[in-house]
Amino acid sequence: MQIPPSASTNSDDLEEARFRARMARVSLNGAAPRSRSRDRDNEDEGKGGFRLGWIGWLVIDSLVVLGTVAAVVVWPPVESCRAQDKQVGFYAGDTVEKCIRRGVSQRVANADQRIKMLLRGSGH
Repeated sequence: MQIPPSASTNSDDLEEARFRARMARVSLNGAAPRSRSRDRDNEDEGKGGFRLGWIGWLVIDSLVVLGTVAAVVVWPPVESCRAQDKQVGFYAGDTVEKCIRRGVSQRVANADQRIKMLLRGSGH
């Protein structure tokens, strides 16, 4: 069964009229549809939020990377010196702090040597 062309046009016109009536009712009630980005901007203004620029995020990222590298360099000597202090102890004049400084400087020197070897292409 085929629908005559005039019947489909009438139903399309009827649907469009219903849609326009619904949209008119919504806009009269003051609840006009808004985009999500405007809603988020208004929420930020209401809550007193702040936004960081790219420089701020660059600083934060740099601090996170530096903190991670510092933890990787410092943590193993600290743990080994504490373990040595508990198990054996230190010689006269040696302390945990001196042991940690020695361990950190040794790790930095080792990292420096490895980087130099990589740059020269030796030490594969």
